[in-house]
Amino acid sequence: MRLSDRFHCPQTPYFLSHSVGLQPISSMDALHTGFSARWAAGASDVWTTWSETLDLFRAKLATLLGAEPQDICPQPSVSAALTKILFGLPKEPGRNTVLLCREDFPTIGYVLAQAQRFGLELRFIEGGAHLADPAFWEKELDESVHLVHVTHVFSNRGVRTPVPEITALARKRGIKTIIDVAQSAGVVDIDVNDFRADYIIGTSVKYLCGGPGAAWLWANPEAASDNHPIDVGWFSSATPFNYDIETFSYADGAARFMGGTPSVVPFAFAANGIATLLDIGIQAIETYAQSLIDQLVADLPPSVLASHVKPGERGSAVLIKPDNPEAFSKALSQKGIAHDMRTGAVRLSFHVYNDENDLKGLLETLKSCCPV
Repeated sequence: MRLSDRFHCPQTPYFLSHSVGLQPISSMDALHTGFSARWAAGASDVWTTWSETLDLFRAKLATLLGAEPQDICPQPSVSAALTKILFGLPKEPGRNTVLLCREDFPTIGYVLAQAQRFGLELRFIEGGAHLADPAFWEKELDESVHLVHVTHVFSNRGVRTPVPEITALARKRGIKTIIDVAQSAGVVDIDVNDFRADYIIGTSVKYLCGGPGAAWLWANPEAASDNHPIDVGWFSSATPFNYDIETFSYADGAARFMGGTPSVVPFAFAANGIATLLDIGIQAIETYAQSLIDQLVADLPPSVLASHVKPGERGSAVLIKPDNPEAFSKALSQKGIAHDMRTGAVRLSFHVYNDENDLKGLLETLKSCCPV
């Protein structure tokens, strides 16, 4: 059985995992088991099943991240996760800067700009290959910084940041850290014990092959205990089943970020997506995807590569910019090869369901329409 046989794959190459990961074959069975079967039966214990589905999501994600399940909180989106963290952070006199990169995904900037409501200022760093250099971050993490948002892998640049080195610097200087793994989780091996961040945020819709609506945050227990989110609900409470409308206390750890009654359907899909990847092995997936990128890079002149492709400093997406990128994109579309365009270049990503035949079709199309 080929690895791609475990996913619903189109007949033509699919290079869009940076946007939406392909659905595992087993997803609908997982939805039936984890959400609809007991409900359809009119079972009185349906919430037991739904709670177990959320617990399964936490458990599978914890395995993927090298984390503890109780340190993970399901969220509807990365934006929601970041908002909950931001507005509950303790304030520190003399530290008034939120540091982020101009090439972070725009929703990050939209959310972090709200920090201006309570006196913090945004400072943008520019994108580029220097983002892979710890020395660059050392200069930026000065004594004015209260919070730094670090994208692990930049989707429009391909750069992978040295997260462990960045968080070590931040801890030494008393700076809070949020690491965004939306473009790395599922295709890059991640261990929270190496990252040693305060918070990690991510989504299941991309390389985790779990669909939209199943984002999440991981909170270092110490950081969580100092955070008092304002967007709360009964699932954020230490005693949700006391039904006392006048008394609220925060749940321990990451559970305090939960909010109100959670959605279940997205997490049934997402738990199954993660389980499928874990069964294959994240390290094996990363090695495989990187080998395809090695082959692609070897067959192209450096002049057409618009992303950072240095081994060890890249994610799983590559941007190609020949003399006529629009013609290349049109040719790919005519052949049904899934891709998109960013910053005037064709963007492609590699996952476990891609293979050398996909790569061959990609290169043949490029050479036929835009000789390199």
